[in-house]
Formats: sequence, structure tokens, C-alpha cells
Amino acid sequence: MTQTIDTNLRTLTKTVSYRFFVMVTTVALGLAFGKDSSWIAKFIVISWTIGFLSFIIHEKLWNFTNLWKENGYDKKLRSIAKTVTWRIYSFIAVFLIASFLGSTSNTEALAYTIASNATFLIVHYLHERGWNILKWGKKEVQA
Repeated sequence: MTQTIDTNLRTLTKTVSYRFFVMVTTVALGLAFGKDSSWIAKFIVISWTIGFLSFIIHEKLWNFTNLWKENGYDKKLRSIAKTVTWRIYSFIAVFLIASFLGSTSNTEALAYTIASNATFLIVHYLHERGWNILKWGKKEVQA
């Protein structure tokens, strides 16, 4: 039996594209929350560093299973599961980063975390579905 997994280059490219969409969304949310450019820039640098490595690990872990995969493509349920597991991790990370940066109360950090994760939930799901369409960087291996 064969299974389809992502090559390392596909995972890296997917990670960079996801981080780009997160960065754009982070700027918009930071501005909506009245944050200055310094806070937004620090948040982006920290979240890019942590998020980049974490996203690669998350993708690699999902490559170990064919759960909710059909003919080498992710079913919508798999995209939802990947989105939810990433969002749980991200919720904690965003709250800690927002709290760490200071100039924000725990209440404001929590509000920012909730708003960003609600927005990122949509961004992540659409990103997963978009990448699911692309065949580039997938390879078949013996299971």
C-alpha cells in the first residue's frame, strides 16, 4: 500500500506561505487593537520565529498518518482537524507572546488572542484547502 506525503520542499514552501498570510493578518489585527508599529513588528518577529518552526513540526507530524486522506488528498475533515490542532497550540502561543510584549493587560492579551485565533482559523482552513489543490511536492511512499 502506498501513501502520499509532502516533500520537505513542499512543507517549507507551505510554511512560508502560511506565515506570510499570518503576518498580513497580524498587522491588520494589531492596527485594529490600536497597537503601534513597534509592538506589531516585535510580535511578527517573535511569532514568525516560533510559528515557523512549530508549523513545520505540525505538518511533519500530520504526515505520519493517512487519517481522513483519500487518494493522496486531504478530506475536508482532515483540514478541519489540522486547523483545530494548530489553533489550540497557537492560542497558547499568541497569548504568551502578547503577554510577554507588555504594554497590554492580561484581559487585552486574551481579547487579542481570541480575535487573532478566530481570524487565523479562517486563514488556516483556506490555506489548507488551497494547498490541497496543488499536486506539487507530493510523493508516494510505501506504507
